[in-house]
Amino acid sequence: MADAALLSIVADRLTAHPPVDGSGELVLAAFDGNEAVRAALRDRAALVVAPERAPAPDAAPPAVFLTSIEVEGFRGIGELASLPIDPGPGLTLVVGRNGSGKSSLSEALEMLLTGTNQRWQGRTKVWQDGWQNLHHRRTRIAARFIVDGRRQPLTLAREWSGDELTDSTLRIDGKVAPTLEHLAWTQPLTNFPPLLSHNELEHALDEKQTVVYDALAGILGLGEIAEAQRTLRAMRLELEGTGKTAKNAATTLIQQLEQTEDERAGTVLAALRRKSWDLDVIQAEVTGASAVDEHSTLRRLQDLESLQVLDREALYAAIEDLRATAAAAERVRGTDASQADEIARLLEQALSVHAHIDDQTCPVCGTDNVLTYEWRMRAGARIGELREAATEVTTARRRAAEAVARARRLITAVPMALREANGTGVDVDEALTLWDRWLTAPGGDDHVQLASHLQTAGPPLIAAVAGVRAAAAHERERRERSWRPAAEAILKWLPLALLAREEDESLRRIKAAETWLRDAHDALRDERFRPIAGAVQQNWTELRQDSNVSLGELELAGTGNTRRLKLDVRVDGEAGSALGVMSQGELNCLALSLFLPRASLPESPFHFVVIDDPVQAMDPAKVEGLARVLDRAARDRQVIVLTHDTRLADAVDYLGIRAARIEVVRREGSLVELRRVHDAVRRYIDDAMAVANSDGLPPAAARVIPGFCRMALEAACALAVTRRMLREGKRYADVQAALAKPTTLNMWLALAFFADASRGGDVNEYLQRHHPLAVDLVKDCNRGAHGAKLMREPRGFVKGIEKLAQAIAPLTGDA
Repeated sequence: MADAALLSIVADRLTAHPPVDGSGELVLAAFDGNEAVRAALRDRAALVVAPERAPAPDAAPPAVFLTSIEVEGFRGIGELASLPIDPGPGLTLVVGRNGSGKSSLSEALEMLLTGTNQRWQGRTKVWQDGWQNLHHRRTRIAARFIVDGRRQPLTLAREWSGDELTDSTLRIDGKVAPTLEHLAWTQPLTNFPPLLSHNELEHALDEKQTVVYDALAGILGLGEIAEAQRTLRAMRLELEGTGKTAKNAATTLIQQLEQTEDERAGTVLAALRRKSWDLDVIQAEVTGASAVDEHSTLRRLQDLESLQVLDREALYAAIEDLRATAAAAERVRGTDASQADEIARLLEQALSVHAHIDDQTCPVCGTDNVLTYEWRMRAGARIGELREAATEVTTARRRAAEAVARARRLITAVPMALREANGTGVDVDEALTLWDRWLTAPGGDDHVQLASHLQTAGPPLIAAVAGVRAAAAHERERRERSWRPAAEAILKWLPLALLAREEDESLRRIKAAETWLRDAHDALRDERFRPIAGAVQQNWTELRQDSNVSLGELELAGTGNTRRLKLDVRVDGEAGSALGVMSQGELNCLALSLFLPRASLPESPFHFVVIDDPVQAMDPAKVEGLARVLDRAARDRQVIVLTHDTRLADAVDYLGIRAARIEVVRREGSLVELRRVHDAVRRYIDDAMAVANSDGLPPAAARVIPGFCRMALEAACALAVTRRMLREGKRYADVQAALAKPTTLNMWLALAFFADASRGGDVNEYLQRHHPLAVDLVKDCNRGAHGAKLMREPRGFVKGIEKLAQAIAPLTGDA
């Protein structure tokens, strides 16, 4: 589930600047992964989160302060060594020479929290071989933390049961735990690392630009936005992949259809070559659901194939019927029945004429008054008698007429299929000729001629039409054989094409969501990085003392493989690249400038930072800036700095910065001792008093007391000179140059009293006027430096030197 604070910001932006196509739900779904996006695509309303219901940002995490580190048997530390640290904001300096074991303390804390060390990353296994101390084979690391809202301190411990680095067991408050996930520290350790090793400091900017970008993006809360972008991108590529696969397959399909001799291939080709495929046409064409054009070749072939063939049996039956009825009619010709039929027809005609003219005169012979009513009655009766006698003749004639009618019904017009067969690949010329001949049947009632026509023209026409049908069937089958592979390819391709068409809408919405989130990412990135960039600039301004390199605007830029941290600088006004023009010391300062704001963000639970050896490669001017930067960071953070270089401790003293100081001393057998010390003056005085208080001190040992006292006075002079010159606005480099001139105690005192080291001869007179009791003390310090025996009581001597040192540079008290 995405970070609630980040989701709230995104939801607010969605309300103020909604994306097109209503794809806002896809933006929110992307923070929950692929399945959530799929669900939003399936149901557009499924994941709509109303901005007013967006979760409120989480409260700031409880503050965590470090109170102690205990190390045993790890790297340079043998027997148990404990580093106590004052909880709460403040600066702690852990000072020790190289090899004293101080870095082992920071590396032990890193191992405790992360299970590994930065110094081993990307290197061969041999770098890990010295992880366990040679003099002490039991390895354990522990740390205690004060956590806001928790009554008891939190204790973390990592113990090893074997000789392998991976054999460790992590315990939280004494209980075994696989990781720090229970404390919700895993992600903060990545986003807000509180540890900065010297190796990491020197190589922080050597990493690939994408790595530096991701490290900063993670602390800005942009990591989840980037992940959401990757989710949308992956979904877009998946959807585009479907379309691309369908398009590639369509290209192959087009090539196949171009080689297919079937008009359906042409229809599909036209549908495929449109800007958007007409899948409905293609699907109807390949499944046979499309309405076939009556003028299409396929339709005309189907019509030819289904031509009605003259029924051979009906033809021969008609011929036989014509001939039989003609013979029957001929047999009754001239018979009584025939004569009766003719008389009956004559009487019928007379009755018909008489009915129309209503005249009694015979129209044949002209006799008057013969066609009377009585005649009509007699004629009608006679007709009935004659018709009965002529039944055989009328039956023969009726059958003959029926035979002719049936025969003529066999003679039909030429089918349109034959007339429109051009271009079908079927030869219909013979059939057309024979059909035209078929239509030339003789008229009238000549049964014999009609039968002869049917006999001669019918069978060839039957054969010709059958041939056309067979040829049409063969041509259609040939075309089907050519079409079938293409049809199968289309049917195989169609589901993918239909899916691509279905996903087009989803793809459009995904693209809109991706575009919106990319733009929002850039705006959020710039907005959230601005405070860090400002803090980096402030740090660099202090750290760049005497540097001719000015830092331009810092910017997180680019996306994908081009993402980077822009570090533009100007060298004496000329633009350049930071990595190309900065010295290693300047790069270290820049890396530290980036680290501190990152580690000090309010979202981080860790209110402590541990920095190992930041002074290396820095010139003296930058050490002053480093002290000021650390002092500012220590106002609300617990800052622990491990260093072998005394310049940082000196700068802290000179600048009057309050700091706890712990000295690390390594004894034989990897025995590491840690002791809390104060400023240099106090340290030398304490060392001198420790010797003075020793019982049975041999004379030779007493000679070291003047040496400690002389170093205390020189340190007091250096502190006084530094404070005075800084108050006067002098540069730290000028201070260091002035402190490099004295070579004797009197020169140090002259520099402190007169701001002129060359006036060493005036020191005694000054002491006589202002500190008369100190004249002999200073002389004893000078004699003791050359091995002379201390003639006065040691404790009194040390106390006198302490008073003079306080007069030269009043101590600020315990730091």
